[in-house]
Amino acid sequence: MDGDGGSAAVACTLGAGDLARRAARWEALAARALRRASRTERGVLLLFGAGPGVAGELRALVALERDCCGFAAWSLREDADELRLEVRGDGEQAAAAAQSLFPALTDQPAGPGT
Repeated sequence: MDGDGGSAAVACTLGAGDLARRAARWEALAARALRRASRTERGVLLLFGAGPGVAGELRALVALERDCCGFAAWSLREDADELRLEVRGDGEQAAAAAQSLFPALTDQPAGPGT
């Protein structure tokens, strides 16, 4: 627990090698299907096109992230043509951490599905 309202500690539990491999998976998925990525008041919003294999990879990545970044709420909504992932942190420290989770995705224009 942290001093931010009793929520989970604001920390990633991955080592450097695992973190690099995880980032590579996110970047590959983004290159293939990301339509829009933006920071929100409490975290980030990522919109993906629902192409072949996208939903499965996104669900797998979200499950992994819930394990290592338990301070954030990971909300995935799937529609016929779009997948919407919202990552939010409760409390100032958790929100700032959630906003910094995907710098390679949120600081650049979205990929080909835009």
